[in-house]
Amino acid sequence: MKTTACLLLAVAMLVTGCGGGTASDSGGPATRGGSLTILRAADIDGWDPDKAIQLATFQTLPQVMEGLVRPSADGNSIQPGLAEKWKHDAKAKTITFTLRPGLAFSDGRPLTSKDAAFSVDLWRKGLSMGSLYAAITGTATPDDRTLVIKMKKASTFTLTWLSNGSSVIVPKDFGGMSRKDFFAKPIGAGPFVVGSYQPGQRLVLERNSHYYDSARPKLDRLTYEVVADPNQQMLRYQSRQADAIEAVPLDLAGQIPEGERVLVHPSATVHGIFVNAAKQPGNDLHFRRAVSMAIDRGRYTQAVFGGLAAPATGGLPPGVQGSVGCGCTYETGIDKAKTELAKSSYKPGTKVELVVDATTPSSTRAGETAAAQLRAIGIDVDLQKLEVQVLVDRQAKGAYDLSLGEVGSVSPTVGDIFGLIVATGGLYSGLPMKTISDAFDQLEVARTDEERAAAVRIAETWIHDNLPYIPTAFPDRLFAVSPKVKGLRITPFLSYPADLLQAA
Repeated sequence: MKTTACLLLAVAMLVTGCGGGTASDSGGPATRGGSLTILRAADIDGWDPDKAIQLATFQTLPQVMEGLVRPSADGNSIQPGLAEKWKHDAKAKTITFTLRPGLAFSDGRPLTSKDAAFSVDLWRKGLSMGSLYAAITGTATPDDRTLVIKMKKASTFTLTWLSNGSSVIVPKDFGGMSRKDFFAKPIGAGPFVVGSYQPGQRLVLERNSHYYDSARPKLDRLTYEVVADPNQQMLRYQSRQADAIEAVPLDLAGQIPEGERVLVHPSATVHGIFVNAAKQPGNDLHFRRAVSMAIDRGRYTQAVFGGLAAPATGGLPPGVQGSVGCGCTYETGIDKAKTELAKSSYKPGTKVELVVDATTPSSTRAGETAAAQLRAIGIDVDLQKLEVQVLVDRQAKGAYDLSLGEVGSVSPTVGDIFGLIVATGGLYSGLPMKTISDAFDQLEVARTDEERAAAVRIAETWIHDNLPYIPTAFPDRLFAVSPKVKGLRITPFLSYPADLLQAA
């Protein structure tokens, strides 16, 4: 896999995290039409799927440019999108999709298998995201409604990954436009069209009159407002200038009426400490073990997440297809940690830099909590609170000792994070990834839950034994949802079908 592709996916998860859950339908009866306003902390990265970084991008792109498949409401499987059915042929190493009849783009032009084939080629040749489609070798279009995806292996991961939100269908040859011009104002076959867009401020989506399902979307208009400050988000929500907040910092949960809290649990997210194992002291396994033992995960989750998290029991995200632990135990204890540190090459008094995101109270609190627990065993921690882009650049360049962050799935399979770990050398650790890579190859062609579990356990055990990064928590996620909102269904990776939202 290309490191660049997964590096970008890592950035998205570091900044935003992921989760899963379901909202109850409260409030008065819903009617067809109306509008809703949802607040989010970060804007989309634009409309080009190869530039997807922010979670908001994965959530929003398919609302305008739908893909062949989409996640089910519970996030555990895939369901039809523009394709009404498909067949995976392991022997032939193909996936054959049958498109819905009468498909059209939002400008009224017909959508055929040639558009879909052009889009597949676009995904797999992407400079950033292309490696996640590495199993695809080409396509065939026997007729206008049939698309055959050819693969070099019988990859089941590829099929599930196509629901990730960036696998969108666009017109062949961008409808005669340049790529840049097309994605400046995209044309798709999703339930909505772009009404207006002010980058970094507001995105207004309006009903697509050419959508294949006349019953969807339920709304006439959906507006996303970008408000980075969580306190400003709360003020706007409480004054009913907005109907929902996508991801509320867990320490603000008490400001939301209990009946308006939608807790996303379990979340397909791993919060942890990334270790630079390419240099001292991180290259010493005894040091990495000492760091892991120093983190009292119960106290850490309480201090950082207010208890709205579970102590991590593995290195891969929970809540998605293939998620299993390894039966391993991440031991903790100050005395054990001190003993392990004494076995390492770490010299007392040597500064160890811990870099964290300075933009959110929860991340800075996490840094302070981790630093205190590491200092308690004798590690001289230099806590550095950095702007997000500076933090990401330092990680990519290996210019750090320890770093706090999160990774999470953006599709129904644990395979996307599995692949990310392979491509980034264990989330920037620099350790050799052969065992993980071999396990990912095994996972990619797994056809049963048992086969997936076997591959995942290999990876989980290796992560536990070698600690390329140190998992600390599985955080929940919290949505604020007013009684006006109906039909909200949130997957474990924070995706939700906006075309099913209704306004009471």
